[in-house]
Amino acid sequence: MQKNRKSVQEAEELGGALRRRRKELGLTLSSLADILQIDAGQLSRFERAEFKRASRNLQKVAIFLQIPVAKETGESNAVVRQFAELLGRSERHRAAAIALVLALQELR
Repeated sequence: MQKNRKSVQEAEELGGALRRRRKELGLTLSSLADILQIDAGQLSRFERAEFKRASRNLQKVAIFLQIPVAKETGESNAVVRQFAELLGRSERHRAAAIALVLALQELR
């Protein structure tokens, strides 16, 4: 999980994106809080950009709303590269990678 400090501007951009996406989906703070089992007050603070770090709950909300929390880092680039390498190793590795992606998509 990314634990980098957020600049005020990054936090405001993320908070605004969270609010817009939640409203696009027709969700209230209370309904989203119930779905994710997170305090509605904390969700409100996320949307108002009153956070400095990407916490587990912030990650959970962003993943549910399909919004990236952080710009790509060296670590995430390494994971992407490793995944791409798996795709090219063999048909068995490729099949496993595809199965993983399909399983992750079903979690939505």
